[in-house]
Amino acid sequence: MGDPTDGELLEGWAAGDREAGERLFARHFEAVARFFHNKIDRDQEDLIQRTFLGCLEGRAAFRGEGSFRAFLFGVARNVLGKHLRERYREPSALELAHVSVAELGASPSQLVAEDQRQQLMLTALRRIPLDHQTVLELHYWE
Repeated sequence: MGDPTDGELLEGWAAGDREAGERLFARHFEAVARFFHNKIDRDQEDLIQRTFLGCLEGRAAFRGEGSFRAFLFGVARNVLGKHLRERYREPSALELAHVSVAELGASPSQLVAEDQRQQLMLTALRRIPLDHQTVLELHYWE
């Protein structure tokens, strides 16, 4: 008897076979980790876990007609999309089919503008009496 297919492992995992889940995870972990590593800088472990749990929860959608890997990466893409929508809080502005992950990050000009705003704020704070400065800092930043 050969190695079980991904579909068989998924069904075994769903039936409570922990070893089947571990084998499925081990078989595809590196590829899923690379998928997220190439797209985001943080929360990768959480998204990997959500992806495998999403496969388990959505196993009825995998009928074995296509490859499990395609199903898995479809789930990973949906997990990433949900994560990015939650992160940016404007689902209508985030159309995943038309935006790259690089576009979601701050551009160099945005980073410079933010740095300039911070410098202006610091300069303004230093010009007011120390007691007022402390009150503002405690109210807004502590």
